[in-house]
Amino acid sequence: MLKIFLCVAAVVVAAYGAGELVILDSPDSTKFSGHEQIDESMLKEIFAVCMGFTITKGSDWRGLSVSNPFSFAEAVVVVVVDGVSTLGWQEGHRYPLITDEDESVTWQALHDRVLKRYPRQNATLLRMDFAEQGKPYRSFFGDYKDTPTNWTVKYLDPTVSEDKQFLDEMMVLSSVANLVESGLVYRDGVPDVYWKVVRSLHPVVDFHGPDSEAAKEAKQILQDVINVVKKAYVHAYKNRVVVATVCSDVSHTRRTRSLMADAEDPQIDLNLAPEYSPDYPVIFNIFLWFGVAFTFSLLAISLFIADMDPGRDSIIYRMTSTRMKKEN
Repeated sequence: MLKIFLCVAAVVVAAYGAGELVILDSPDSTKFSGHEQIDESMLKEIFAVCMGFTITKGSDWRGLSVSNPFSFAEAVVVVVVDGVSTLGWQEGHRYPLITDEDESVTWQALHDRVLKRYPRQNATLLRMDFAEQGKPYRSFFGDYKDTPTNWTVKYLDPTVSEDKQFLDEMMVLSSVANLVESGLVYRDGVPDVYWKVVRSLHPVVDFHGPDSEAAKEAKQILQDVINVVKKAYVHAYKNRVVVATVCSDVSHTRRTRSLMADAEDPQIDLNLAPEYSPDYPVIFNIFLWFGVAFTFSLLAISLFIADMDPGRDSIIYRMTSTRMKKEN
């Protein structure tokens, strides 16, 4: 029995991977509680609720409640850490995460919802993936200068490429936090989304080992930098901001392709039902009940005419008579 349980657990981990959602700060209007597990595909709904949007997907998750509908968050700041299941946070509200969706899908969904809700407003929708070439986010932050760091390195080796890449990204993230705190961003009544993806911790953990002192030091440095980022955005948005970290170890596990992803392959026949428009049930009911009403109306009229007395005052008598009758 124990072997069966271990096999099932291994299959679940292999399919979804391990992850963690940590809410580090949120407005007083939204209350996070408990430690209930959540799917990564629900994160866009959670963040949408925090910004006061109407959600499109229901859930039984009870970790979020809204106490004041007049002071929603004006910004969502998410730091995505790829390659690790947890950073070991001792603060904030922590929730086990099932990685059933890629973080880029969650980001794109939030991006599209804000643009749809505020199509002509100056919403800041910024994704910072430090692994991308060319650093496209520099167009927003400008040619900033690296800020002197306040951490000391004991186990990480700057001469190792993996360690150097991680330390460089932490320096950039610290510099961005200082720019935010200096007044680069501010409240304007339009929700903003800042999505920061850190991938350099993954190579450090792989190179030194998950239980090594270097990996622990790297996680601690990342925590310190995220705290700096949190304080900067909380100050800029006057506490009207949600700051969260999303850790996903999906890079180390086997992830199953979603049904929708398979459906995009034209060579795979899943024998799926055809897609219908959202207006289909409305149109169907209109035609259905109109047909029922028309049928019974026609039947009633036919029975009434069939039972009509063909007297001299009747239209049937006048229409079927060979000559007109005249009363004297």
